[in-house]
This record gives sequence, C-alpha cells and structure tokens, in this order.
Amino acid sequence: MKTYMKYLLVFVLVGTIVGVARSDPAWAGAPPRSSQPAGAYLPNSEIIITETGEYTVGGLCTLEAIYKQQGLMDKAAVDVPAEISEQVPFAYEGDLYLAGCHIRHYKQEQLIREANTSDGSWEVCFGDRPDEELTIYYYPDEIFTDEPVWQPLPTVEQDGFVCAPAVYSGVYAPAGILLRQTETGGGGAAQVIENRAGTVQPPSSSNTITRSGTYAIGGVCSIIVEYFVDGLTNVVHVEENIEISYNVPFPDNEGLIYLPGCHVFHYRTGELVEEVTQREGKWMICFAAVPNRETTIFFYYADDDFSPVDSVWAPLETTVKNGLACAPLTNFTAVYAPVGK
Repeated sequence: MKTYMKYLLVFVLVGTIVGVARSDPAWAGAPPRSSQPAGAYLPNSEIIITETGEYTVGGLCTLEAIYKQQGLMDKAAVDVPAEISEQVPFAYEGDLYLAGCHIRHYKQEQLIREANTSDGSWEVCFGDRPDEELTIYYYPDEIFTDEPVWQPLPTVEQDGFVCAPAVYSGVYAPAGILLRQTETGGGGAAQVIENRAGTVQPPSSSNTITRSGTYAIGGVCSIIVEYFVDGLTNVVHVEENIEISYNVPFPDNEGLIYLPGCHVFHYRTGELVEEVTQREGKWMICFAAVPNRETTIFFYYADDDFSPVDSVWAPLETTVKNGLACAPLTNFTAVYAPVGK
C-alpha cells in the first residue's frame, strides 16, 4: 500500500502538469546574489519545549511531545555541524541522511537518557521521499555511552511523513533504500531505476531542455519552460547531494522540507549564466502537494551540487491546484523543494 501511494503521487504529478502549463504564472524575480532572498531568516539554535504540541525544527524534522506529568522539558535542534554524527558507525543497508535532529529529554531539570512512556509520548517525523524507503535511526548522547552506534527505530509512513518514537536523548536521522521506479521524462523513453542500496550518491534523474515544453524530472518535480529567444538551455535534475540542502538554514516552526528537491541550471549559448531575464522566457516548477498540509515551494541559490551554500531557504509564491503545488522560478540557478506546514 505504501509503494502504491508513492507511485500515485508521481502519477498525479505527471498527469496533471499539462493543465497547469496553460496558466500564466507571475515572474519570481530575485535580488542580487550578494543579498539574502526576501523572507529569508535563520532558525533558532535550539527550541525549548515545555508544553504539549508539535514543533518543527529547522525545516528538517517535527517533534510531537505530549506531556502527562509536570516537570518535563525537551530541547530540540538541527544537528549542525554534523561532524560527530558522521563518525558514528552505521552498519545498515541504505544511505544515512545528515544533518539529523538532536533531541534531549529533561525531567525535573535533569537530562535523562530515556523518557518514561508513563510521563508522556514523543514522536519524531521527517519528510517522506517518493524515491526511497525510509527508516529512522538514532544514537544516544555521548554522555550516556562511550561507543555510540546508529540504531533503527520502528518507522511508519503517514500523510507524507515517516515517523518513529523519540524517547531517547540523542540524534535522529532518516536512512533510505532506493525504490524501483518506472518513469517517463518529457520527450524521452521510460527510465527504470533499480533498487540500489549502500551507495553514497544514488544516481539522479536529469533532463537537458532546449525547447519550450513540460518536462518530468525523476518523478520528483516537473518544470514548465517557455523560451522567448533562441540559445537558451536548462539542465534540471533531482539534487545529487541532499546533505547540502539539509544543512542550509531554514526557519523553525515554518514547516517541513521534502527532499530531494530539484536543481535548475540556466545556460545561454552553452555557457552557465548567473541570471536570466523575464524577456528571455518563463519558467515554472511543480511538485506533488504535501498531503493534509499547506504546501509552499522554497528555494536557495546553489551554483553546483557540492559547494558550500551562502544563501538560506526562502519561500516562493505557490499555487496549489488538483494536488499539485507550482511556483515560478527565480532567475538564478537554484535548488527547489516543497515545504509542508
């Protein structure tokens, strides 16, 4: 049933994109690269939780805490930098995605290794991926162990999330095994991605666009291109290094990022350019809307797939219709991803 729902989202994404292509989206211009995008701001370094509720941590995970007793407190933060977590042994199939979320439980102001389920319940969730089977792992805080190792948690998929109990003080992160998918790109033949586990960088679906049209990219996003002049080209692919995106600052309690995103590059006469203009064309990107959540497409500037990023996640004006979330591109090379709130 889970795999069926993943493919259903991909089917909706590809099947309804043609209707959206007929709309006339407003151009989403961007400020000079030396400045931050409009609406961008940094996450809190740490969220302190003293009341029952659901809290989004840096766009990376949500923590739902339900307190049954007095004197309980939690602290949650994105695990950045992830230098320690990267060194913790991971002996399971699949790829571990960092940064994770660091959660600490307190009772009567004392840090505890494991929260008691008679005191409450705690659940951590990450955004599900359409191309992978995700499992959430954790390792305990160093104060409680000399040799931490990643350990799997019972993980369930629900409404576009993967969730697991989070009763331990430690770092939590998802790991994924690539699913077998059959997909069709714009103008291309069906492409089959085999089940591959243990790779550091799974191959991403890519498309080189030289003509106006609608193109599906790896079953993750679609891009609608309308060129007004000759000599323009776009290269679009499912991002190759989502660890970069996990570490780009995102505001707390503003939603959960669904990765991988799509990376869009602009070329003119074969050369990568810093900026395209409204007079040269129109570009729109679409993702499947996050189930039961308000979906907004966010972006950050990125010249390539592996260099450090100076910008932060910023929102685009997003239209949701028939299960599809769409937004006009910025005029710079950037990574785009949907956020559910």
